[in-house]
Amino acid sequence: MIIASDLDSAGLGAVLKTALDAVVVMRTDGTIAGWNDVAERTFGWSFGDALGRRMSDMIIPVRYRDAHEHGLAHYLATGEGPVLDRHLEIEALHRDGHELPIELSITRTEQFGEPVFLGFLRDITERHAAERRQALLVGELNHRVKNLLGVVSGIAHQTIKASRSLEEFGPAFTGRLQSLGRAHEILTDGAWERASLAALVNALLGPYLDAGDKRMSVSGPQLMLSPRHFLSLSMILHELITNSVKYGALSTEGCRVTVIWGTDGSGDTWLSWIESGLSNVEAPHREGFGSRMIALSVKHELRGHSTREWLSGGMAFRLTFPSEAIG
Repeated sequence: MIIASDLDSAGLGAVLKTALDAVVVMRTDGTIAGWNDVAERTFGWSFGDALGRRMSDMIIPVRYRDAHEHGLAHYLATGEGPVLDRHLEIEALHRDGHELPIELSITRTEQFGEPVFLGFLRDITERHAAERRQALLVGELNHRVKNLLGVVSGIAHQTIKASRSLEEFGPAFTGRLQSLGRAHEILTDGAWERASLAALVNALLGPYLDAGDKRMSVSGPQLMLSPRHFLSLSMILHELITNSVKYGALSTEGCRVTVIWGTDGSGDTWLSWIESGLSNVEAPHREGFGSRMIALSVKHELRGHSTREWLSGGMAFRLTFPSEAIG
């Protein structure tokens, strides 16, 4: 533990040794008389380097030095010190030249043999970083909540238009919200950075996969998607599942649904939904909300394209979107 030898070592030594923050002792002439180990770690100067040097030349950024010197002279002349006995947040200078944010408290004392100023300084770099991260997260959360409310509002509006009764609206709307909710849970587990397409498929098709339904086949590599595209795919898959349960392969025994995904030679991602084993399959006479939503999601959210082919024994849907949509 390090202190200036010409001050009362017993009293000042206890302060320097036990303080959790950096402690800097400055004489009334502006030179450094005390400097604890935390100050050495915080600012990069040893006590031997700092002893006797002017405070303004050591840890005060150039833009603040004149104000520091004028403030010290003003205090010595008038006894007025507006920064004394207050908590301030300001920047300090490290030995290597970079600045760091600090919390600063200065008090004047004469109990160590001569009038000195005790400065308690705390490096708050991590606090500032945490505050910036929190601000970014709050901003991102607000943005996502607004987007989510817009999506929910759009789903509600279109589901109402496509429903012939309240009884028909309820299950359709609830199912879409549940699908969106499951996608949000997966994204939350991944801190809203990336999420697995396989995890999404397994979550939405879970009731069939868990039951060992022989009509369901799922395969594909591990692909990680960005939040926006992950949510879009959740809604697309939900509509495909809903249509299949109502009218397609999941409504009939002996039929089969195959879900496959991967990447092609150009790096684009593709997903195929194939229903087989049906009979008397005909293309629908009108396009429902689900089909319109799929087309819009593929075009605007995924920036890709999709095809739907009606076969004699089923239906084949395929979507492709560029690699820029991933990550």
